[in-house]
Amino acid sequence: MTYTPAEALALLRAADVFFDDEVDPDEPLLAQTLNLNDTWGWAIADGEYVPNEELPRVAELFHRYGWCGILYWASERNNRCRSEFHHINRMLDFVRAEETIRAEIPDVNLRAYAKRQYTIGEEPAP
Repeated sequence: MTYTPAEALALLRAADVFFDDEVDPDEPLLAQTLNLNDTWGWAIADGEYVPNEELPRVAELFHRYGWCGILYWASERNNRCRSEFHHINRMLDFVRAEETIRAEIPDVNLRAYAKRQYTIGEEPAP
């Protein structure tokens, strides 16, 4: 599915993935910043601002993979960062593997019958 920036923003706001813009009225960017608290490690207050031009990509990843897609997008923007939590890393591995397959086989009909395997939970190759 392809989203316009406005449609993407509406979807992501409805999914409540951003910091609440009512947290600090002097910080309107929070309304478009992903809430990634406790994602990369315990007690790490973190967020990733989504520029308007990236909203459709984030919405597509969210539509395709849910929260895993959002984590993947944030990881990719930050040099493929990993988490101290194995379950987060498994989510990243899953989406990264699927997105690699999607790029290699863009046709959904061909991709549906392509036999591919990958391992989740291993450290990625450098």
